[in-house]
Amino acid sequence: MFDLLIFTQYPKTYGPTRFKEEALKKGLNCLVKSYKHTDLNNLPDAKFVILREPTASKNIYGLRDKILNYYVSKGSKVLNSKSYLEWSVLDKKTQEVEFKKGGIPHVETLASDNLKYPFIAKAKLGSHGSHVFKIENESDLNAVYEKGYKKEDLLFQEFLKSGFDLRVIVVNFKVLGIMKRTPKSGDFLSNFSQGGSVEEYSGEGVEKVESIAIKSATHFKLDYVGVDLMLGNDKQSLPASAGGNWRVLEVNRGCQFQGFEKAIKLNVAQSVISFFGNS
Repeated sequence: MFDLLIFTQYPKTYGPTRFKEEALKKGLNCLVKSYKHTDLNNLPDAKFVILREPTASKNIYGLRDKILNYYVSKGSKVLNSKSYLEWSVLDKKTQEVEFKKGGIPHVETLASDNLKYPFIAKAKLGSHGSHVFKIENESDLNAVYEKGYKKEDLLFQEFLKSGFDLRVIVVNFKVLGIMKRTPKSGDFLSNFSQGGSVEEYSGEGVEKVESIAIKSATHFKLDYVGVDLMLGNDKQSLPASAGGNWRVLEVNRGCQFQGFEKAIKLNVAQSVISFFGNS
């Protein structure tokens, strides 16, 4: 039996590699498995399981769910299992519905007949800042459609002007830290994978940011999550004591953390492995 199994599409990437490193440091017997090479009829036993979030593929999501159900039935502890069982695919449209149910401040979707330039168009599924577009005129929007995107598969949102966003990582319903992400010159995407600069955040409204992040993790039943937030354009209408009009952009169940570990010097992988070890 393995102490820890990690299932992923990309076994050699930063996240799975770091999880394995920290598991081995704790003396855990760990194996990283590719979804592609997983045999559902020959799944190894494991005490703990991490299922990295797949890219937007229905076949992979279906495979992930079968693996999840198997290990849950065997009594293994699976990271974020309650969330996966509730929402197999947690796309951006589903998230908005749940934000409203949970009373979580968020960036709301705009009706397609009530758009003012500039605005953001984003696909309901995507990661690393992919499938997100700044629309400054009709030609920009037509270019998105020409890429093959359909209007019904896109969300349109107000373009927020603060110039940076925050990534909050929550483990076991406690905030691990807050990272500020700033786009590189001439860009609007702040993701570390898109070249954005990263640093620890200790500015306006830390307590409010942490409260929203924990509320989000709790609502979505997430043991481990990255919550992305940004200041609304109407932030100036609030007193300084309000801590800023922070809104959630999205929650990331399998969030990347390379930039986070670089910026804040906190060991995210160790925190996740310790969560299992303290079970």
